[in-house]
Amino acid sequence: MTFLDDVIKRAKDHDASRPRSQQVSVGWSEVGGCRAYLGFRLEGAWASDETDTWAAQRGTAIHQYLEGIIAGPGVRTEITTEYRGIVGHADIVLPAGVWDWKTTSLASSKLWTSDHSLLRQKRVQIHGYAAGMVDAGEIPEDSEVGLLVVPVDGTFADWWSYSEPFDRSLADEGADRLDQVRDLMAAGEPLPKDKPLNWCSNWCPFVSLCRGQDDAKGEEITDAELTAAVAQYGETAQQITKLYKQKDGLAEMIRGLAGVAGDWRIGLSKPGDPKDVLDEEAVRAEYAARGEAVPMTLKPGAAPRLNVRRIKKAAA
Repeated sequence: MTFLDDVIKRAKDHDASRPRSQQVSVGWSEVGGCRAYLGFRLEGAWASDETDTWAAQRGTAIHQYLEGIIAGPGVRTEITTEYRGIVGHADIVLPAGVWDWKTTSLASSKLWTSDHSLLRQKRVQIHGYAAGMVDAGEIPEDSEVGLLVVPVDGTFADWWSYSEPFDRSLADEGADRLDQVRDLMAAGEPLPKDKPLNWCSNWCPFVSLCRGQDDAKGEEITDAELTAAVAQYGETAQQITKLYKQKDGLAEMIRGLAGVAGDWRIGLSKPGDPKDVLDEEAVRAEYAARGEAVPMTLKPGAAPRLNVRRIKKAAA
């Protein structure tokens, strides 16, 4: 084992030993997730797969860093709360509000800002925290709840927040969803697999237990955030293709011009210097003259390309 391997193992072991990692009961951060996953959690199933937890560990480290900065008079952090039997840990509790840190990628952050409906699961989580705090008399019924979004690969300018008045119905929505999973399990009914297979393979600790080898790659993706991401990627790719075609057409009109055109300066860059390259034809001729085969090596094939195409709807 190299020193790097040892460091990674220690980080994984430390994360696995944390109280939150060993939490047996389903928490508020999970109730809005995949229902098949919730079933395994309720059963107390042993994880069949080791997933990469670095993103979660990174988020925890940022939370702890920021917690030490903002904690003070009127600001409580990491407060345990419970509503309808679901336990949670509120990141920030103010005299009249509950806030939750959300560390994510800049790409996901921009997706959330473009469509706030994608925050539904996160809103259920924070309202669940608030419901427990309200019932415990810790904050008033007319409190504010909110999310503080911190893109880990962005800057301070990329931080943003989302807030709204406390709404108990959103907390009940999450608790009802967990009850629905319990009812389906009691009836022996299969639980919906709410995430696509490729997502499960990267993130779910129960993927081998849950997903069979025959699960189709062409399955319908119902997760709202992933569906929105696919749509935005496809639309962006279409726009880029159109812009490249437009650019190439304009280039034919203006290539060779040099000077100033309004706010733009146009010209050609200097040509590159010639350089020595392998003369393959000469090498092959030399080997052929010797009656020898040219040495060959196996080159890996091209990596799979991401294909996102709009589905053509059948004519009515």
